[in-house]
Amino acid sequence: SVPSATRASDTGLRGRGTARSEEGPGMAEEEQEQQLSKEEAEMRLQQMRAAVQEQMRQINILEMDAAEHRLVLEALDPLQGGRKCFRMVGTVIVERTVSDVKPALTANLEQMKAAVKKLTESCKKQQLEADAFAAKHRLSSKQGAAQQAEEQEGADEGSSGVLI
Repeated sequence: SVPSATRASDTGLRGRGTARSEEGPGMAEEEQEQQLSKEEAEMRLQQMRAAVQEQMRQINILEMDAAEHRLVLEALDPLQGGRKCFRMVGTVIVERTVSDVKPALTANLEQMKAAVKKLTESCKKQQLEADAFAAKHRLSSKQGAAQQAEEQEGADEGSSGVLI
């Protein structure tokens, strides 16, 4: 008989990195997930969905910044390269020429597009994980954030935003 003070399950250390030696690292996590109570599972699902919502918020911010960059680039297109313009860097307005600003704006725009693409892929992956977790633990099936985003995109395409 093993004294109760040395068993991981009695000391409350199970699932905190002290798995028994005969189990692999993944087995302790799987065993812990199976033992989650309904309340714990719901709380974890809420955390997963909150992380997805935070990523969606970051994506929206980046998309708005990219739209601003596109507008500025469109405004600078017809201007001569030597013309004076002002650019805000942090909280300071700096005087530059159009030929200096356009390449920097273009590079920033491309970086934003790449970041949006990466975040979107990550967001979809996290949403699928949250949906799989909800299905595994038989939790209420709220619409996933990815499905809501798709429905919103479909609604945006259908309306032109013009009132007559």
